[in-house]
Amino acid sequence: MIPQSYFFYIAKIYSKNLILMLLAITLAITMVDYLQHAIDEIVSTNQTILYLFYTWEFRLSQFYPLAIVFSAVITYMNFIGSNTLVSLLSFGYTRRQLFIPFVLPALILYMILLLLQSGEFSYAKGRAQSILNQTQNTRIVNDLFFKYNDSFVYVKELDPIKKIIQNVTVFEIVDKKVHRAITLEHAKFNGRYWIAGSAIETSKRYATDGTLDGFLSKELSNYRLLEGYRPKVIELIYEGDSLSLLDALQTYQILEKQSLDSSKIRSTFYLQVILPLFSFAIMTFLFFKTSYYDRYMKKELVWALSLGGTLVVWGLLYALHSLGSGGVVSPEIATILPVFVLLAYATCLYLGEKEKLV
Repeated sequence: MIPQSYFFYIAKIYSKNLILMLLAITLAITMVDYLQHAIDEIVSTNQTILYLFYTWEFRLSQFYPLAIVFSAVITYMNFIGSNTLVSLLSFGYTRRQLFIPFVLPALILYMILLLLQSGEFSYAKGRAQSILNQTQNTRIVNDLFFKYNDSFVYVKELDPIKKIIQNVTVFEIVDKKVHRAITLEHAKFNGRYWIAGSAIETSKRYATDGTLDGFLSKELSNYRLLEGYRPKVIELIYEGDSLSLLDALQTYQILEKQSLDSSKIRSTFYLQVILPLFSFAIMTFLFFKTSYYDRYMKKELVWALSLGGTLVVWGLLYALHSLGSGGVVSPEIATILPVFVLLAYATCLYLGEKEKLV
């Protein structure tokens, strides 16, 4: 087992580089985004600060896998150049042991980002866009139409902030025909379901011979509908925007229950949970496939392959994610399969590493 002093020495250097690289990438891209899209649109200082903060949050969740790899490349190459890695290996430590201080800080960052993306952190992009559009995060969604159990629901207007739906019509279907329609002016979400103080039920009236003889109307009080359909869930089902991990799981359950396509939701979930894991595979390739002797290493080639190759892999995985999100291919094939292949090969490299320096 590697002594704690060496472990913390390596982990400290890598963690410092990881934090600096993470801030450098995300802040640079945030400023470029601001200069391209927001500099002429936002005049308020408060809105500018909020826009920059929300944009930085979004870029943080998007680019942290690159920071994990780039900081590992910098740290590893510095160790090679200063002969630190050779010195540690000559004392009898294996690459496996020296690799752990790289993995743990990256794994901690990954877990922190997953935890953050389980909540409101995931909606930073939408908040930034709302500020850019001068809506101040009070967006109204109009004309929603979706399936709910054996019914179809039309919502004229959804206010996700006030948690109110207005001008709603529920069409109950029996044997592929409209059995009755329920209309209501507005309903409010109470945490479990939507409740309307009053609603009008219109049903068919039949004559004794079974022919349609008109319609019956009656008033319903405290009418409940759309149980489990939180405001954000309704919005996401319709628009497929970014969503938190918890909302993604709940939305997926609803879509599966309604026998609706869940490709977009599954793809978004995999984007947040599975795709960032490719960075650990790239780190493994770097650590176990390159020479640890400075005089035998072609540094320019290693730099080019490490940084350029990471960008290429990251870009390809995002392209596959887009195909999975659009339903062109299964999200599992688009995201899980390529990341699994990378991790499987990385695991083989790790387990096949020799225990002693030769």
